Amino acid sequence: MNQNQSNKHRLKKLMQSHDKNSRHIAALLSRVTGDQLSARTVQSWSAASELTSARPCPGWALYILECEFELMAEESRASAVYHVHDQSLGYKFSSK
Repeated sequence: MNQNQSNKHRLKKLMQSHDKNSRHIAALLSRVTGDQLSARTVQSWSAASELTSARPCPGWALYILECEFELMAEESRASAVYHVHDQSLGYKFSSK
């Protein structure tokens, strides 16, 4: 497997494991980079290499996605621990 195929595989795996479609990925990358990326661009990165619409998936995009998904997972774990800790102390918080 060459680097381009490996990157395409990693992108597809990230999208599947985090239940994100091309539109979500494009929005996330656009937010982080400040550059406007389209869902079509992300689709071209994940397209089978033999298709004329296929484009190489850049390593920087994978790096950003992996970092962002890890941060989201850490925030989720921290939030869950905080919530459990608050419940064990008997605190009740209201959003009002």
